[in-house]
Amino acid sequence: MPSTNYAYVNGRFVPEAEATVSIFDRGFLYGDGVFETMRIYDKKVFHLYEHLERLFQGLKHLVIESPLSREELRGVCYALIERNYTWDGMVRVYVTPGTSNIGPSAPVERGATLAAVVQQRKFSRIVLQRVIVASQRLETSLSRFKTANRLQYIIARQEVERAHADEAIMLDHAGNVVECSACNLFVVKQGKIFTPPLTDGPLPGITRQVVLGLAAQLGHEVCEQSFGVEFLTDVDEMFATNSLIEIAPIAEFAGRELDHRIAARLHKSYKDLVCEELGLR
Repeated sequence: MPSTNYAYVNGRFVPEAEATVSIFDRGFLYGDGVFETMRIYDKKVFHLYEHLERLFQGLKHLVIESPLSREELRGVCYALIERNYTWDGMVRVYVTPGTSNIGPSAPVERGATLAAVVQQRKFSRIVLQRVIVASQRLETSLSRFKTANRLQYIIARQEVERAHADEAIMLDHAGNVVECSACNLFVVKQGKIFTPPLTDGPLPGITRQVVLGLAAQLGHEVCEQSFGVEFLTDVDEMFATNSLIEIAPIAEFAGRELDHRIAARLHKSYKDLVCEELGLR
């Protein structure tokens, strides 16, 4: 059935079927833009301002001026949630410089493009059954921003699908683990929790930061340090995080079944935090 949802495009709320941008938009031409994807719980967005702050950091890096302020973007998100009667799901905000002539240095002819969509979606508890190591090395110069150009991650996802796996661990050119194709990565080894440091290029995930805080509150020692694939050969647990899947344990890696007791504890604490911060039952 055709969607009955509304989207927001450049100042207007329009049916999704009528929501269009120009073929000369620089997001389409060059992947020039940034986006954020946020989780909706009972009509409320978790850590909305943290997501918007990361969005604006990406805009600053790409020298794109947002047509709306953070507070105005918040209003757009909640207006879409109301218009689309969305209780649980996701909201995505997408900003590009706007339209230009063809050519990487062509001046922008109009103001920035800003689009947002909301989708009703039920998220069940996710366990990543099998994870592989991507063959392509990740170029990390822009990986700390959620840019519109996702080609490296799309290629990794294609490799995941060919391998009938659920996720791919991505390495940098030095062979260090950076992140997964759509998540941050944590591993548990000898009672300690490890995750790649931001200096190695992973996305500064909103959920990643929450997990770091929760792990410390639960008394776990957390180490942000560089490590390669060989470090993963004898880990006790591995889990992935992002705003939609929350905290997803990895069931198997390199033929070894993994535990998920710490991931389960962290996930319970995460859900408690969501309920507390959003005032949910």
